[in-house]
Amino acid sequence: MGLKEKLRRMTASDEELEKDRLQHRCDAMGLTPTTQAPLRVPICIGGEVQKVQIVPRAGSPSLEVTVADGYGKAIGVFTGRRNIAGLTIGRNVVLEGVSRKERDRLVMLNPVYTLVD
Repeated sequence: MGLKEKLRRMTASDEELEKDRLQHRCDAMGLTPTTQAPLRVPICIGGEVQKVQIVPRAGSPSLEVTVADGYGKAIGVFTGRRNIAGLTIGRNVVLEGVSRKERDRLVMLNPVYTLVD
């Protein structure tokens, strides 16, 4: 790490440092950044779970999991579920599936998920 990088890290905000950490982890795992994710083709994205909520969709509950990778955010929607063991805030996860845009958000419906340490 060079002097410029050390100075940048010393003066960076907590938010910038967190963003860098998430980006580094995403890059190290070889995942597609959310900002570059193509639509309607199978992709593999991942990051840290930042939000978990139950949202009604078409009369049944759906679990929405917001995942951030430092580049942006993606939402994994698990229809008919109220919870999934292990998918908690702060946990790292990899989502595999087909993405689409919904209300200007990157959404994956019923993705395959892998919990990562």
